[in-house]
Formats: sequence, C-alpha cells, structure tokens
Amino acid sequence: MMTDFCVLLDPGHGAVDPSGKYTTAPSKQFQHTKGTFHNGRWFYEGVFNRAITTRVSAKLRNLGIPHVVVAHEYLDTPLADRVETANWYFKQYKNTLYISTHSNASGAGTARGFEVYTTPGKTKSDDVATLLWNNVKALLGTKISYRPDQSDSDPDREANFYVIKNTKMPAILIEHLFFDNFEDASLLVNDEILELFAEAQVRTCVEWMKVVGV
Repeated sequence: MMTDFCVLLDPGHGAVDPSGKYTTAPSKQFQHTKGTFHNGRWFYEGVFNRAITTRVSAKLRNLGIPHVVVAHEYLDTPLADRVETANWYFKQYKNTLYISTHSNASGAGTARGFEVYTTPGKTKSDDVATLLWNNVKALLGTKISYRPDQSDSDPDREANFYVIKNTKMPAILIEHLFFDNFEDASLLVNDEILELFAEAQVRTCVEWMKVVGV
C-alpha cells in the first residue's frame, strides 16, 4: 500500500527569494569566468538542488508515490528542522527514505565527478546508495565522471553529514558533480542531464519500495 511508504526529499541549502537574493552561504555559489548559469556566470548550488528535487517530486507524484519536501521553497531551512520534519514522517509511515540533493565544490575548481554518501558502517543506507549509483551509471554512462569510494566493496563514500546522521530512516546524500568546475557546472544546467539525474532518484525509490515489500 502507498500508505506504507514515503520519500523525504531534501534539496540542500537555500535558493533565490522573490527579491532576487540568494539566501544561502557564499560557499554555495561560484562565479565562472565564462558560460551562463543561474545568474549570468554565477552558479547557485541551492537553485540546482531544487531543480532536481522539483523534477523528482513531479515524477513521484505521477507514480502516486507519497513524498514530502522537507525544505522551504527558497529559504535555507536549518538542518535540525529538516531532520525533525523527516523524523516526524518516519513515525507516520511503515517505511521512509531520505534523499538529500547537493552539488559539490572543491575550492580549486579542478575536481569532477558524481558521489553518494552514507554514514560510516554498513546499514540499509548503503543498499540504497548502491541502487542509486547503479541507476546513475545506467542512465548517464560516460556523460559524467564518477568518484566511488575505493576502500570497500560498495561505491558510496562515508561521512557523518548532519542530515544523514540524525535521520532515523535509510538516508543518502548525493553530490551531483562539482559546481565550481566549469565542465561539470555546464552539465548541471543541461536539461537532459537534470532529467536523467532525477530519473535515477525515482528509479531508486521504486526499487527500494520492492526491497522493503511495499
């Protein structure tokens, strides 16, 4: 039953408010020397994050899969509030899944590639991350580069990011390429790439529902 499952969607950071102000930290934006992004040559990570989540939400809605976006439309919702919202829904549904959407930055603009994070140790989140990784590779193939964890048998990297550490359900945090790298940033404003990244999340949700018996 659909009432047995809910996806919690978390587009990281803030976006652009009605006055045109970018509402999140300076580190979550980058001005390239060429190209056109969200505001001239400025790439806004929070705007990208919401572009992906909006597509995922629409696809889940079309499939009749319950989901909740745990962040504000443009304000930078505090991490604790995102987690509190997700954990409230965790109590209402038999199964929940948390997906935090981001794009990365190295500071030097030289790093490239796709990453997915879980918390340290082996949990159900690792299984979700592997499903996503495989879906991204199947859909995007050589269109993008990849940065798997080389230290163990699965591709996800491990870190105690607040939202995946403190949520009570399987949770992953996705870094969709590096927005301070021009080549990666150019991919992240390509409509085809956006659509494929969103589709990978949705397919992962559908597959996870089968794993948990929904």
